[in-house]
Amino acid sequence: MNRYFTISRKIYVFATLLCVASFTACSKDELQENQSSSNTLRLQFDSKFGDQDFELKKRYPYRTASGTAESDLELSFDRLRYWVSNVKLVKADGSEVAIPESYYLIEETGAITVPHLKQDEQYPATKRDEVTIPHVEAGSYNAIKFSIGVEPKYNDNITLRAGELGLLNGMGFSDGWMWFTSYIFQKLDATMYSGTESKSLRWDSGSNALYEGAEKSITFPSAITIDQKQGLNVHVKVDVRELLTTSNDPWQNNMITQSTPELMLAFRNALLEKAMQLESATAITE
Repeated sequence: MNRYFTISRKIYVFATLLCVASFTACSKDELQENQSSSNTLRLQFDSKFGDQDFELKKRYPYRTASGTAESDLELSFDRLRYWVSNVKLVKADGSEVAIPESYYLIEETGAITVPHLKQDEQYPATKRDEVTIPHVEAGSYNAIKFSIGVEPKYNDNITLRAGELGLLNGMGFSDGWMWFTSYIFQKLDATMYSGTESKSLRWDSGSNALYEGAEKSITFPSAITIDQKQGLNVHVKVDVRELLTTSNDPWQNNMITQSTPELMLAFRNALLEKAMQLESATAITE
Protein backbone atom coordinates (compact mmCIF):
# COMPACT_ATOMS: atom_id res chain seq x y z
CA MET A 1 0.00 0.00 0.00
CA ASN A 2 1.24 3.49 -0.87
CA ARG A 3 2.37 5.17 2.35
CA TYR A 4 1.16 8.54 1.16
CA PHE A 5 -2.48 9.46 1.16
CA THR A 6 -4.23 11.88 -1.11
CA ILE A 7 -5.62 15.04 0.47
CA SER A 8 -9.16 13.87 -0.07
CA ARG A 9 -8.50 10.58 1.63
CA LYS A 10 -6.86 12.36 4.59
CA ILE A 11 -9.93 14.51 4.97
CA TYR A 12 -12.16 11.43 4.82
CA VAL A 13 -10.15 9.52 7.41
CA PHE A 14 -9.94 12.55 9.69
CA ALA A 15 -13.68 13.12 9.48
CA THR A 16 -14.32 9.43 10.16
CA LEU A 17 -12.09 9.49 13.24
CA LEU A 18 -13.87 12.58 14.53
CA CYS A 19 -17.19 10.83 14.23
CA VAL A 20 -15.88 7.73 16.03
CA ALA A 21 -14.27 9.86 18.75
CA SER A 22 -17.47 11.84 19.27
CA PHE A 23 -19.53 8.66 19.50
CA THR A 24 -17.06 7.09 21.94
CA ALA A 25 -17.01 10.21 24.14
CA CYS A 26 -20.80 10.29 24.26
CA SER A 27 -20.89 6.60 25.07
CA LYS A 28 -18.41 7.04 27.95
CA ASP A 29 -20.33 10.00 29.33
CA GLU A 30 -23.55 8.05 29.21
CA LEU A 31 -21.85 5.06 30.83
CA GLN A 32 -20.42 7.19 33.64
CA GLU A 33 -23.82 8.80 34.19
CA ASN A 34 -25.48 5.40 34.38
CA GLN A 35 -22.79 4.02 36.70
CA SER A 36 -23.38 6.87 39.15
CA SER A 37 -26.64 5.31 40.28
CA SER A 38 -27.31 2.01 38.52
CA ASN A 39 -26.88 -1.16 40.59
CA THR A 40 -25.17 0.88 43.31
CA LEU A 41 -25.34 0.64 47.11
CA ARG A 42 -24.20 3.68 49.08
CA LEU A 43 -23.68 3.42 52.84
CA GLN A 44 -23.40 6.60 54.90
CA PHE A 45 -22.33 6.57 58.55
CA ASP A 46 -23.12 10.05 59.85
CA SER A 47 -21.39 10.70 63.16
CA LYS A 48 -23.15 12.95 65.67
CA PHE A 49 -22.83 13.86 69.32
CA GLY A 50 -26.46 13.97 70.29
CA ASP A 51 -27.95 16.59 67.99
CA GLN A 52 -24.60 18.16 67.16
CA ASP A 53 -22.24 17.32 64.32
CA PHE A 54 -19.30 15.25 65.53
CA GLU A 55 -15.94 16.98 65.20
CA LEU A 56 -12.47 16.06 66.43
CA LYS A 57 -10.91 18.38 69.02
CA LYS A 58 -14.21 20.06 69.84
CA ARG A 59 -15.25 19.93 73.50
CA TYR A 60 -18.61 18.32 74.24
CA PRO A 61 -20.30 18.39 77.66
CA TYR A 62 -21.31 15.03 79.08
CA ARG A 63 -22.94 14.04 82.36
CA THR A 64 -22.25 10.51 83.54
CA ALA A 65 -24.62 8.29 85.50
CA SER A 66 -22.08 7.54 88.22
CA GLY A 67 -23.09 10.23 90.67
CA THR A 68 -19.44 10.98 91.53
CA ALA A 69 -17.74 14.35 91.62
CA GLU A 70 -16.63 13.72 88.03
CA SER A 71 -20.21 13.41 86.78
CA ASP A 72 -19.97 16.61 84.75
CA LEU A 73 -17.31 16.09 82.08
CA GLU A 74 -16.15 17.62 78.86
CA LEU A 75 -14.67 15.44 76.15
CA SER A 76 -12.47 16.35 73.21
CA PHE A 77 -12.21 13.44 70.75
CA ASP A 78 -9.08 12.40 68.87
CA ARG A 79 -10.23 9.31 67.05
CA LEU A 80 -13.30 7.27 66.11
CA ARG A 81 -12.70 4.16 63.98
CA TYR A 82 -14.48 0.86 63.35
CA TRP A 83 -14.63 -1.93 60.79
CA VAL A 84 -17.85 -2.51 58.87
CA SER A 85 -17.75 -5.95 57.29
CA ASN A 86 -19.71 -8.68 55.52
CA VAL A 87 -22.46 -6.47 54.13
CA LYS A 88 -25.62 -8.28 53.03
CA LEU A 89 -28.82 -7.01 51.44
CA VAL A 90 -32.04 -8.81 52.36
CA LYS A 91 -34.93 -9.42 49.97
CA ALA A 92 -38.59 -9.65 50.92
CA ASP A 93 -38.47 -13.46 50.90
CA GLY A 94 -35.62 -13.40 53.43
CA SER A 95 -32.92 -14.41 50.97
CA GLU A 96 -29.63 -12.54 51.31
CA VAL A 97 -27.23 -11.11 48.74
CA ALA A 98 -23.71 -10.90 50.17
CA ILE A 99 -21.33 -8.17 48.97
CA PRO A 100 -17.98 -9.85 48.17
CA GLU A 101 -14.93 -8.79 50.18
CA SER A 102 -16.87 -6.07 51.98
CA TYR A 103 -14.44 -4.81 54.63
CA TYR A 104 -14.55 -1.04 55.13
CA LEU A 105 -12.76 1.14 57.66
CA ILE A 106 -15.08 3.93 58.80
CA GLU A 107 -13.13 6.60 60.62
CA GLU A 108 -12.52 10.12 61.74
CA THR A 109 -8.94 10.36 62.97
CA GLY A 110 -5.88 12.51 63.17
CA ALA A 111 -2.60 11.31 61.69
CA ILE A 112 -1.27 8.01 63.07
CA THR A 113 2.36 6.85 63.09
CA VAL A 114 2.40 3.29 61.72
CA PRO A 115 5.69 1.39 62.11
CA HIS A 116 5.01 -0.79 59.04
CA LEU A 117 5.10 2.22 56.73
CA LYS A 118 8.51 3.21 55.40
CA GLN A 119 10.55 5.33 57.80
CA ASP A 120 7.67 5.44 60.26
CA GLU A 121 5.53 7.46 57.89
CA GLN A 122 2.13 8.50 59.13
CA TYR A 123 -1.27 7.24 58.20
CA PRO A 124 -2.87 10.56 57.23
CA ALA A 125 -5.63 12.34 59.10
CA THR A 126 -8.79 10.95 57.55
CA LYS A 127 -12.53 11.41 57.63
CA ARG A 128 -14.30 8.55 55.89
CA ASP A 129 -18.02 8.15 56.50
CA GLU A 130 -19.30 6.84 53.17
CA VAL A 131 -18.90 3.67 51.09
CA THR A 132 -20.10 3.29 47.50
CA ILE A 133 -20.46 -0.27 46.23
CA PRO A 134 -21.05 -0.77 42.47
CA HIS A 135 -22.37 -3.77 40.55
CA VAL A 136 -24.85 -4.89 43.21
CA GLU A 137 -27.23 -7.66 42.18
CA ALA A 138 -30.53 -6.28 40.98
CA GLY A 139 -33.52 -6.89 43.21
CA SER A 140 -36.01 -5.45 45.65
CA TYR A 141 -34.55 -5.12 49.14
CA ASN A 142 -36.17 -4.35 52.47
CA ALA A 143 -33.21 -4.69 54.89
CA ILE A 144 -29.44 -4.62 55.23
CA LYS A 145 -27.07 -6.48 57.52
CA PHE A 146 -23.43 -5.85 58.37
CA SER A 147 -21.02 -6.74 61.13
CA ILE A 148 -18.66 -4.71 63.27
CA GLY A 149 -15.22 -6.27 63.25
CA VAL A 150 -13.40 -8.99 61.35
CA GLU A 151 -14.20 -12.69 61.32
CA PRO A 152 -11.65 -15.24 62.66
CA LYS A 153 -10.31 -16.24 59.22
CA TYR A 154 -8.78 -12.80 58.79
CA ASN A 155 -8.50 -11.78 62.43
CA ASP A 156 -6.24 -14.76 63.16
CA ASN A 157 -3.97 -13.96 60.21
CA ILE A 158 -3.57 -10.23 59.79
CA THR A 159 -1.43 -10.75 56.66
CA LEU A 160 -4.39 -12.06 54.65
CA ARG A 161 -5.92 -9.43 52.39
CA ALA A 162 -9.56 -8.81 51.57
CA GLY A 163 -11.32 -5.53 50.87
CA GLU A 164 -9.58 -2.83 52.90
CA LEU A 165 -7.99 -5.15 55.44
CA GLY A 166 -4.25 -4.82 55.89
CA LEU A 167 -1.35 -3.85 58.11
CA LEU A 168 -0.92 -0.22 57.15
CA ASN A 169 -3.97 1.49 58.63
CA GLY A 170 -3.04 1.42 62.31
CA MET A 171 -5.91 -0.87 63.34
CA GLY A 172 -3.74 -3.84 64.33
CA PHE A 173 -0.70 -4.44 66.46
CA SER A 174 1.04 -1.49 64.78
CA ASP A 175 -1.25 0.85 66.72
CA GLY A 176 -0.24 -0.49 70.12
CA TRP A 177 -2.91 -3.18 70.21
CA MET A 178 -2.29 -5.85 72.84
CA TRP A 179 -3.08 -8.79 70.59
CA PHE A 180 -0.25 -9.04 68.14
CA THR A 181 -2.09 -11.09 65.51
CA SER A 182 -5.50 -9.46 65.45
CA TYR A 183 -7.45 -6.36 64.49
CA ILE A 184 -8.93 -3.65 66.62
CA PHE A 185 -12.64 -3.81 65.73
CA GLN A 186 -13.56 -0.39 67.07
CA LYS A 187 -11.70 2.46 68.73
CA LEU A 188 -12.57 5.66 70.55
CA ASP A 189 -9.87 8.03 71.86
CA ALA A 190 -10.49 11.30 73.69
CA THR A 191 -9.33 13.62 76.43
CA MET A 192 -11.73 14.05 79.36
CA TYR A 193 -11.86 17.20 81.48
CA SER A 194 -13.28 17.53 84.96
CA GLY A 195 -12.70 20.91 86.59
CA THR A 196 -8.95 21.51 86.46
CA GLU A 197 -8.13 17.83 85.88
CA SER A 198 -7.82 15.92 82.62
CA LYS A 199 -7.50 12.27 81.74
CA SER A 200 -7.13 10.25 78.54
CA LEU A 201 -9.90 7.95 77.40
CA ARG A 202 -8.79 5.05 75.22
CA TRP A 203 -11.36 2.41 74.38
CA ASP A 204 -10.33 -0.45 72.08
CA SER A 205 -12.32 -3.58 71.34
CA GLY A 206 -11.79 -6.74 69.31
CA SER A 207 -11.62 -10.53 69.58
CA ASN A 208 -12.99 -13.61 67.83
CA ALA A 209 -15.49 -14.02 70.64
CA LEU A 210 -16.73 -10.45 70.12
CA TYR A 211 -17.34 -11.10 66.43
CA GLU A 212 -20.07 -13.56 67.40
CA GLY A 213 -23.24 -11.53 67.75
CA ALA A 214 -21.66 -8.46 66.14
CA GLU A 215 -24.15 -8.27 63.26
CA LYS A 216 -26.39 -5.24 62.85
CA SER A 217 -29.70 -5.72 61.03
CA ILE A 218 -31.61 -2.67 59.76
CA THR A 219 -35.08 -2.92 58.21
CA PHE A 220 -36.14 -0.24 55.73
CA PRO A 221 -39.54 1.49 56.01
CA SER A 222 -40.38 0.11 52.56
CA ALA A 223 -38.68 -2.06 49.96
CA ILE A 224 -36.34 -0.35 47.49
CA THR A 225 -35.31 -1.70 44.11
CA ILE A 226 -31.75 -1.75 42.84
CA ASP A 227 -31.46 -2.11 39.07
CA GLN A 228 -29.94 -0.47 35.99
CA LYS A 229 -31.99 2.68 36.58
CA GLN A 230 -31.43 3.30 40.28
CA GLY A 231 -29.41 2.44 43.34
CA LEU A 232 -29.94 2.45 47.10
CA ASN A 233 -28.65 4.93 49.70
CA VAL A 234 -28.66 3.81 53.36
CA HIS A 235 -28.03 6.67 55.81
CA VAL A 236 -27.10 5.53 59.33
CA LYS A 237 -26.77 7.97 62.21
CA VAL A 238 -23.94 7.12 64.63
CA ASP A 239 -24.37 8.92 67.96
CA VAL A 240 -20.98 9.03 69.68
CA ARG A 241 -22.61 10.19 72.91
CA GLU A 242 -24.33 6.79 73.12
CA LEU A 243 -20.93 5.08 72.98
CA LEU A 244 -20.09 6.72 76.30
CA THR A 245 -22.89 4.71 77.95
CA THR A 246 -20.49 1.76 77.72
CA SER A 247 -19.63 2.65 81.31
CA ASN A 248 -21.53 4.53 84.00
CA ASP A 249 -18.21 6.12 84.92
CA PRO A 250 -15.89 6.78 81.94
CA TRP A 251 -13.59 8.79 84.22
CA GLN A 252 -12.76 5.66 86.20
CA ASN A 253 -13.08 3.19 83.32
CA ASN A 254 -10.99 5.27 80.94
CA MET A 255 -9.15 2.27 79.46
CA ILE A 256 -10.83 -0.63 77.64
CA THR A 257 -8.45 -3.37 76.52
CA GLN A 258 -8.06 -7.15 76.37
CA SER A 259 -7.97 -7.20 80.16
CA THR A 260 -11.52 -5.82 80.42
CA PRO A 261 -13.63 -8.22 78.30
CA GLU A 262 -16.92 -7.17 79.91
CA LEU A 263 -16.32 -3.56 78.95
CA MET A 264 -15.27 -4.58 75.44
CA LEU A 265 -18.60 -6.35 75.04
CA ALA A 266 -20.47 -3.34 76.43
CA PHE A 267 -18.57 -1.06 74.03
CA ARG A 268 -19.51 -3.23 71.05
CA ASN A 269 -23.15 -3.40 72.11
CA ALA A 270 -23.32 0.36 72.65
CA LEU A 271 -22.30 0.85 69.02
CA LEU A 272 -24.61 -1.79 67.58
CA GLU A 273 -27.68 -1.32 69.73
CA LYS A 274 -27.64 2.35 70.78
CA ALA A 275 -25.37 4.49 68.63
CA MET A 276 -26.29 3.15 65.18
CA GLN A 277 -29.81 4.01 64.03
CA LEU A 278 -31.34 4.21 60.55
CA GLU A 279 -31.83 7.79 59.40
CA SER A 280 -33.19 6.96 55.94
CA ALA A 281 -33.17 4.44 53.10
CA THR A 282 -33.84 6.02 49.72
CA ALA A 283 -33.46 5.35 46.02
CA ILE A 284 -30.58 6.95 44.11
CA THR A 285 -31.72 8.13 40.72
CA GLU A 286 -29.26 10.84 39.72
